[in-house]
Amino acid sequence: MVVSAELEVGMGDAEDMASKAFSLFLFTVLLPLLSHGTSRDTNNKKSSPFDFLKHLEGCHKGDNVSGIKFLKSYLEQFGYLNHSHSVMQNHANDDDFDEPLESALKTYQLNFHLNTTGTLDAKTVSNMMMPRCGVADIINGTNWMRTDNKNHDNNHGSFHTISHYAFFPRNP
Repeated sequence: MVVSAELEVGMGDAEDMASKAFSLFLFTVLLPLLSHGTSRDTNNKKSSPFDFLKHLEGCHKGDNVSGIKFLKSYLEQFGYLNHSHSVMQNHANDDDFDEPLESALKTYQLNFHLNTTGTLDAKTVSNMMMPRCGVADIINGTNWMRTDNKNHDNNHGSFHTISHYAFFPRNP
C-alpha cells in the first residue's frame, strides 16, 4: 500500500509538470501570435504630422481656407516666413493666403527644385509631407539650400581638402 501511494504521488507530480510545460508552451506560442494579430490593424493607420496639408492642395494667393495658418507655421519653422516684423504679426494666425505666403512658397519650391508657381500644387504638398529634420533651411536670412543657380560653383568657402590616405594599399 505504501508503494502504490508513492506511485500516485509521483504520477501527480508528472501530470503537474506536464500541465506547467503545456501552459508555458501555449504562453510562448500563442501570446506573440495574438499580439501580432492586433498590432497589424494599428500599423495600417500611419498618420503624418503634416496631414493637414492634404486639404490645402490647390490653394493660391487670395484664398481664405481653414488650415492655412498651419502652413504659415510650417514655413516659418523652416525659415521661409518671418512673422517677427510688426506688420506680419497680425497675419501669422489667420487663414489668408497672402503675398508673403506666396513668396515663401515660391522660395520653398525653388529650393526643392519644384515648379515655382506660388500655389500649393500636388508635388509641393507631397514634398512637404515627407519626413525631415527640424533644422531650418533659411537661418537669419541665409538660404542653406542649393538654389536653381546655374552659375553655382562647388567652392564651399576657403577650405581645400586633400586626401592623404588610402583605404586599401595602392588605391586612393
